[in-house]
Amino acid sequence: AASLQRAGFATEILPFNQGSQLPALVARLANTDSPPLLIGLSLSFQWRAQDVLALAMGLRAAGYRGHLTGGGHFGTFAALDILRDFPEFDSLCRQEAEDTVVELAQHLHSGTEWKALAGLAVRGEDGEPRLNALRAAPELATLPWPVRDGTPAEAFGHRIAPLVSSRGCYANCAFCCIAAWHQQALPGRRYRARPLEDVADEMAWLHHRRQIEIFVFHDDDFFLPSGVKNLERLNRLADLLDARGVHRFATVVKARPTDVQPEVFEVLQRRLHCFRAYVGVESDSDQGLQTLRRWAQSKHNHRALQLADELGLYVSFNLLVFDPDTTLDTFEENLAFLEKWAQVPFNFGRVELYAGTPLLDRLRREGRARGDWMQWDYSLNDPSIERAFRLAMRAFAERNFAADAVVTTAMGVRADVEVLRYFRPEGFQQRWVEQSKAISRELGLGTVRGLREIVARVRSGA
Repeated sequence: AASLQRAGFATEILPFNQGSQLPALVARLANTDSPPLLIGLSLSFQWRAQDVLALAMGLRAAGYRGHLTGGGHFGTFAALDILRDFPEFDSLCRQEAEDTVVELAQHLHSGTEWKALAGLAVRGEDGEPRLNALRAAPELATLPWPVRDGTPAEAFGHRIAPLVSSRGCYANCAFCCIAAWHQQALPGRRYRARPLEDVADEMAWLHHRRQIEIFVFHDDDFFLPSGVKNLERLNRLADLLDARGVHRFATVVKARPTDVQPEVFEVLQRRLHCFRAYVGVESDSDQGLQTLRRWAQSKHNHRALQLADELGLYVSFNLLVFDPDTTLDTFEENLAFLEKWAQVPFNFGRVELYAGTPLLDRLRREGRARGDWMQWDYSLNDPSIERAFRLAMRAFAERNFAADAVVTTAMGVRADVEVLRYFRPEGFQQRWVEQSKAISRELGLGTVRGLREIVARVRSGA
């Protein structure tokens, strides 16, 4: 949207967060005297694909005759399938699409031919879908800052804004569609950082113009694979913010366990006022780490959580306790990890098969993936662990995975406590930290007890 605005096009971003919003969106976009020249649908998340594809069908059924495109991770990998099975789409934008969508809009506006544009998937003269050449990834320093319409989110009156200081991740996990996406366009260069001056300028603008105090970095990984370079980067960003008059602020980041190093995280807390970090543990069994291609070991997981505890930094994590190669024994190894760190808010789940990933390719080669391009599924390694998985998903559905799940609520409560600790020290009570930890520990140990009961029933054949 920002790139289109810079090129002179008016844009509007409309939320589509749940299927129930579809009728109102169709009415807004199609039943109007001046329909938009171009509608771009976000196809980043595979689990939302059916909703988004239904929206495309609804728009055409309601009479929208403008250009309909889409993009994102899933849209990139499934472009040919979407064009083949959904005639509602005119094109798909592949990879990072700031330059592509601007050029597409310019051609549509002038009425000139657009089907040869780099970065698009289109239908040829014969009606068959085809992939045009990929466009070079944009230089991050040249991109405008995102459009930020509307009122920012808040925590106790302290405004929040998401932002990114980089694109991609230096790792290459087997299940990650993001790594596969960047690998497709930039082989061997899956990570690019914005100039820190640009990041600091954006943060200062948000702070002074929109009164943002909490910056949530949505970088796939906020860190580099070098402790020395991380120290330089964090200190440099802190210096730049100080020079721009940004003093009272806090940050939230994401990290791999191997990123959590004492000197780096001490600076992260002291100079960038980080109060929360999501640590991507994913698995603590050697089998799981190998299957997921995590480039980490169990000792890194334990060391990361131990250091966070010593620093008093709130962290949370997710554990993919079910993967294609899980056994009951490796599952129980992960349960031991969850029991040890039960006071750290966590959730658990199964590794899913995302378009474009090495893991999906492997299971398709092995004949284990079932379904189609829109949604792939698979069974676990043996009937016993598959039964444990199915029981766990049913037993924990409301508690762990519902929209208002108590596990998610507990994570949010702990974040609220940390916001108050930093921004409201005069009224803060330390017992809130201990109480929120106790809640997380009770929930965590309850999760482990329930999963162990499931394992016992499966082992006994009950």
